Amino acid sequence: MSDIQQSSECLVMSRSIKDWLEAWGNWSSSRTGTEYKGVSYMSVSSSGDRPWLDDIEGMVIDQAVGSLKKYDIDGYNIICLHYQHHFSFRAIGKNMGKRHQYVSDYCERAEAYIAGVIHATLKAA
Repeated sequence: MSDIQQSSECLVMSRSIKDWLEAWGNWSSSRTGTEYKGVSYMSVSSSGDRPWLDDIEGMVIDQAVGSLKKYDIDGYNIICLHYQHHFSFRAIGKNMGKRHQYVSDYCERAEAYIAGVIHATLKAA
């Protein structure tokens, strides 16, 4: 069984795309190169409560987030600010000159796109 097929089994068991994006944010913000192997499937980091992905799962999600950038730069920026840098929707909205509910709704659409890309990627594997 290939690594992507194994990851697809793990990703399919997900509770929500928000959980995976939170783990992706932790994974992607900690990458300084490929010299460090990621921790196992949605495990918790040594700090206690931050979910992590292994490198294969992280790369699958990272590719999906990256594909969003081609079609919707604002959605990509909101996803990165919220999940990688842990900015609140209110703080993002203030910076954009928009209401926090607008940012929250925009993020939900971006999350749906990412979930669809992940599903299509894993189905093709």
